[in-house]
Amino acid sequence: MYCLLLKPLRGLNVSMIRQKLARYWWYFRRGHSTYFVYLLTFANFIVIQYRLLIEHVSFLEYLFPTLTSFAITFLIIYPIVAILVGYLDYKKFAVPVEVTLIAQANPLLKDLCKAIILHAQGKNQEVEQVLKKWVSS
Repeated sequence: MYCLLLKPLRGLNVSMIRQKLARYWWYFRRGHSTYFVYLLTFANFIVIQYRLLIEHVSFLEYLFPTLTSFAITFLIIYPIVAILVGYLDYKKFAVPVEVTLIAQANPLLKDLCKAIILHAQGKNQEVEQVLKKWVSS
């Protein structure tokens, strides 16, 4: 694997090598944080909850006699609950508020919206004035 990553670096200058290494670092971070962390987190959570909770509460130990039964139940129920919570968050809770705050705090977005309204009203001179500061001369 090491040779596969370094082979494309042969014959490149230092700047190009840095760009390649930066790209590899970016790919590593994406793969790690997007995929592997979730798998490790699920496995870690299942084992810890089973050892600290299920094994010490007799009612739960009766429901989940083995780690496998707890893991299967968890992996069936958890994604459904997470999707529901994510949907509610996206549609009703934090996301609409965050989007509104970001839009209000973004001066470019404010000016673009203002320019669209002015354009719809046929005030093209004012559109040019609003957007002029965002275009480099």
